Amino acid sequence: MYREVTVYYMTGTGNSYRAARWAGEAASAHGAQARVAAIENARPAEEIRNSPEDLLGLVMPTHGFTAPWHMTWFALWLPPRKGAHAFCVACRAGTRFGRLFFPGISGTATFLIAAILACKGFRVRGVMGLDMPFNWMAVVPGLNPSSVAAIIARARPKTVRFMKRILSGERNWLTLGNALEMLGGLALLPVSVLYLLFGRFFLAKIFFASRRCTGCGHCAENCPVGAIRMAGGARGTGAVRRTAEKKPRPYWRYNCENCMRCMAYCPEQAVEVGQSWAVLLGCLTVLPIPLYCLAGLIVLFPALAALEIGWARELLQTVYFYPAVFLGYYLFHRLVGLAFLNELFARTTLTRWYRRYHEPDTQPEDIAPRNATGAKAGRS
Repeated sequence: MYREVTVYYMTGTGNSYRAARWAGEAASAHGAQARVAAIENARPAEEIRNSPEDLLGLVMPTHGFTAPWHMTWFALWLPPRKGAHAFCVACRAGTRFGRLFFPGISGTATFLIAAILACKGFRVRGVMGLDMPFNWMAVVPGLNPSSVAAIIARARPKTVRFMKRILSGERNWLTLGNALEMLGGLALLPVSVLYLLFGRFFLAKIFFASRRCTGCGHCAENCPVGAIRMAGGARGTGAVRRTAEKKPRPYWRYNCENCMRCMAYCPEQAVEVGQSWAVLLGCLTVLPIPLYCLAGLIVLFPALAALEIGWARELLQTVYFYPAVFLGYYLFHRLVGLAFLNELFARTTLTRWYRRYHEPDTQPEDIAPRNATGAKAGRS
């Protein structure tokens, strides 16, 4: 039914990359010409035709029970294609305890992207939530290798079955799983909104590099959204920069998607999530500092008393959140450059002992941002 199948993915630890590969391989086995590429390497205006013989797939992780902002933005900027078909897959946090498997929750992720694609003129043929190994290492350690292997072993045939239905012209909408995902996504919608407006910015500012960091820049070079820059250190490149007494250290910016790639693939396992620092930063963001300032201004300028109404006070506190996070993290980044403070925060974070996770068959070069687009689906 389809001559060309283009699968774009967003990935951090490799889960979505592997699912996109499986989808591409299934398309190739069905006789279609398959193309698999990261969204940062995509050229949709050239690669997707306005034809019902073209099929577009978007594969992504689930962040905050919805689609990551990076994928949402990509979908919003896709060129209109009236007649082309599409599908969506969201990888969610699958877990296993003993012989029992527990599904994750992708919430509104696939439905949000599907709605955007439909508005662009695509005929969406189906959506699916796919359980892949839990990978949010900021909260819990990676799963043990046997659980990882078992979850992946269940995910691949599910992806192949889904693709066979889509490639055969069937729809994959009216399933019990999709109905439960929709209900769960609607129930969790306030959490998703708060995550997109506040949570993702806060989480972007709790990473730091321990003293094991060599300043190699691997995290910055491989960040899919370019959210990491190397700050400080001596000038120069290559060996000169790496052997400098004061090494550059990664600095996470606001556009971090918390995808965990830096933490998963750091060659020295130096990227940590400062859980003790997160508590301090959380306290800083909820301090009523703007309200104290407003009270002082009202003493000087009584006309400002009108701003003491509830909505104005809440607005001031909300606006305060962003500069508080930015300035707080900037100060933290400077302070953890001091050896004793770096050691203090490194010893008060659980990620120091967490098992790191990335999809077992996925290497850093497979998902590097500079990888050529249009790789053949059969290559792993």
